[in-house]
Amino acid sequence: MILPELANLFYEHFQEETPIQKALFDRMTAGESVFGLAPTGSGKTLAFALPVLSKIDLTAKQSQVLILAPSQELGAQLAQVIRPYASEVGVKVAALIGGANGKRQADKLKKEKPAIVVGTLGRILTMIDGGALKTKHLKTLIVDEADATLTEEHQEDLNILANALPELDQVALFSATSGVDLAWVKELFGHSVKPVSVENQAPKTIEHTYLHVDAKANHKVLIELARRHQQALVFFNTIGALVAAQAALRHEHASVMSVGNNEKSHLKRADALQSFKKGKLDLLLATDVAARGLDILGLPLVVNAQIPNNLTTYLHRTGRTGRAGLAGQVLNLGNDHDIRKLKQNLPEEINLEKFEWAKVDEKQQEAKKLQEASATVADDGADLDMKQQLRVEKKQAVNRLDGKNRKADKKNRQKQSEEKRELTAKEAAKSKKKHQARKKKNKGKPKWASRPQDSK
Repeated sequence: MILPELANLFYEHFQEETPIQKALFDRMTAGESVFGLAPTGSGKTLAFALPVLSKIDLTAKQSQVLILAPSQELGAQLAQVIRPYASEVGVKVAALIGGANGKRQADKLKKEKPAIVVGTLGRILTMIDGGALKTKHLKTLIVDEADATLTEEHQEDLNILANALPELDQVALFSATSGVDLAWVKELFGHSVKPVSVENQAPKTIEHTYLHVDAKANHKVLIELARRHQQALVFFNTIGALVAAQAALRHEHASVMSVGNNEKSHLKRADALQSFKKGKLDLLLATDVAARGLDILGLPLVVNAQIPNNLTTYLHRTGRTGRAGLAGQVLNLGNDHDIRKLKQNLPEEINLEKFEWAKVDEKQQEAKKLQEASATVADDGADLDMKQQLRVEKKQAVNRLDGKNRKADKKNRQKQSEEKRELTAKEAAKSKKKHQARKKKNKGKPKWASRPQDSK
């Protein structure tokens, strides 16, 4: 049963529970191990967050729930969604994500001992290995976007994590699509998880469209979207294609940033996402991993600049728009072969139609109204850790600059002091030389003869 204070807060923001929430609230609070399958944007985060918060032992000042996310952005977003509810019942939430200051995260873990820890696999293992994250009292493991986390690529790290965990009471997986080896999950974490699937198909509010373009015209379409100030999340299959498109767009002075480049720091990517959410960017370029779980309120358009290789990826991408029952649109760019192949792979309920510029302009106007209406709420709900981190980074940059300035000032003072000493030494040597010259000149004369004569 969900705690009354959590339920009250929930119904202040939502009229009713979504299908996945209805299916899992009671099962999760009862301690069942489940695999929640539901479309993106269907409320999966609260489907597990409210039940685990309802079971937290408030007297135990230890970490009790571990939530795994496949990307830094999703980890930060999960923490952002959970925090208001956690605060309502006096529970601390820590976000352990790569790219942020690890020492600061470790200090926060030791000081606050948060009951819920959300993070990426690599950073969580680092914290466990360093002794900052204590696993002894962990009771529940949640794996969000499980099909991206529980893969062979992460097998070695997952084995290390499993060995570091105590005997768990509950394991829960969540995703928009299946593709997880549940027998392997049982072997890893000691629990059989029961699949619970609801409405696992693309939302009916999304319009799926296409344009026939070649590789060169691909960039021209994106440039035209930017010129019309059409806000869109643009997907690429590879980092190379993303970088090339970003260069072409910036050459045309388009308002564009990306979250797909692994070389970018976490803070820069977070800044790009926040700017996009606030409507300051027209286009946000992304790869599939970087965009996992992104929740952008009222996003009007998703563009597949490169057609995804499978239906699972297509559903993940399209789920960024049309969230929570709102209207959305998907634009697929490709040559005749690409579009024909896409039509063959799509299920019957998804009807692919020719893209019309007039329709996308209408949807953009609707999205702008929604963003303006929710601007205050979005600002209030912004990730506090992210803002704090940005403030800290700016302060550190100022401190570094001040430090450099202080070093430069010290160096200048030392140089001036050395020059002054050299000058003093030269003057002393010169004075001594003059004195010796006068002494030599006056040698043999009486003292009074070598003295300056009084002026007359």
